Amino acid sequence: MIIQSETQDKKNAILLSTLDLIKEFGFHGTPVSKIAKRAGVAAGTIYHYFPSKDHLILELHGLIKSRMTDAMFKEVDCKKEYKVQFFEGWMNLCKYFINNSSALIFIEQFNSSPFAKVAPEKETKASVNKFQDFFQSGMDKGYLKKMEYRLIASVVFGCITATARYHITGKYDYNDKDLCEIANILWDGIKIRSVKTSN
Repeated sequence: MIIQSETQDKKNAILLSTLDLIKEFGFHGTPVSKIAKRAGVAAGTIYHYFPSKDHLILELHGLIKSRMTDAMFKEVDCKKEYKVQFFEGWMNLCKYFINNSSALIFIEQFNSSPFAKVAPEKETKASVNKFQDFFQSGMDKGYLKKMEYRLIASVVFGCITATARYHITGKYDYNDKDLCEIANILWDGIKIRSVKTSN
């Protein structure tokens, strides 16, 4: 229906305007009035879709997590060897952040804010489960060291965001070969070492 389309368009405009503004001014420097002006809607319209600014930020977080999942897994062939899947997924997600700096800055600010402790699990459960299942599969199949998800998440995603930020800020200019080498260094740190047998 046209009405549903217009509603979704307005909601998307609000979410994307919020994302851009947070990149420029941070969470605290992005009031609802500024979001409304950037999105081209009345402030009351924002409250029609979101009960509060906090709810808006939490929904935006869910959206970004969903896009992260799509970026990492959408084009990965599950029939390929696990190591190849890991490399393709790692590079896909790293390039997503490099090409979407607003998303990177949002995630970094969100994870270092009080929102990270109160974010409803249901908003990101599907994304988290996808990542968890992928890494757990690597452990179960004997490719990765056995470790808790919270540990492997810090190593893998921390490396991705740091690499993307270095590239975006111009500190380093990474090409595909560089990204592959970084992924290889990471892989060497989390893979199970082959056991050599003596003759």
